[in-house]
Amino acid sequence: MPTDPPALRIELFDAARHDRAAFDCGVGRLNNYLRFTARKQQKDDMTRVYVVVEDGSARILGYHAINLGMMNVDEMARRPRGAPDHGEIPVLFLGQVAVDRTAQGRGLGGVLMHHVFEKACAVSDMAGCHAILLDVIADGGDDALARRKAWYEGFGFAAFPSNPARMFLAMKQVRASVRARREDAEA
Repeated sequence: MPTDPPALRIELFDAARHDRAAFDCGVGRLNNYLRFTARKQQKDDMTRVYVVVEDGSARILGYHAINLGMMNVDEMARRPRGAPDHGEIPVLFLGQVAVDRTAQGRGLGGVLMHHVFEKACAVSDMAGCHAILLDVIADGGDDALARRKAWYEGFGFAAFPSNPARMFLAMKQVRASVRARREDAEA
């Protein structure tokens, strides 16, 4: 008789509880961030790291890191209506999304991205946030960069004309995605 796979949870990263030693997403920089930097940046209130674990396990299967930032509207192809004269607008910066090799292909990246969307909506409701901003890492060469960009484009992210590796998604689109996901879950 088949058994159901363990349920997954997304939790705020806790270095004392979550096992990050074996995490390997295939990108050294993302592995090292989780192993050596995430705890300190979170402790210093520079970022928040959320991890995916299976119920009853402390082994990290994936993670994302987010923090607040500002973006200059001059980077955009079109200035948003209502943008302040000083040209800086608030954003939620997505530092990383990474999934362990053993869990890749199971949709965890999408689960993490929708968690980011939920967090962005909460931030925007409390303090204002115009968009989610990210920089696509180029580790692994042009093909890897193109695959990563295409993955983010699948969620609606668009590249800046002045910097093709920097991408954004306006909160209007984020809210629509969150709403559609909730409606699908209720159906």
